[in-house]
Amino acid sequence: MADIPALTQFSLSDSEDGYLLQLEAADGQAMTVSASPEQLDAIIDALVALLEDDDEDDAPPSVQPSL
Repeated sequence: MADIPALTQFSLSDSEDGYLLQLEAADGQAMTVSASPEQLDAIIDALVALLEDDDEDDAPPSVQPSL
């Protein structure tokens, strides 16, 4: 498996159709994606679930919501 670069920064901004999520990796790669309010809610829910699982045990499961 290829090395996966670390996330170095992100930003979120409003757009006409919802939101723009901008991600930048340590190797300089950048990506901007459009997300609907429902998709952003799903991302937030997945992050909350992952963090709650992390508090409960040492090996949290991978969470990949259907967007």
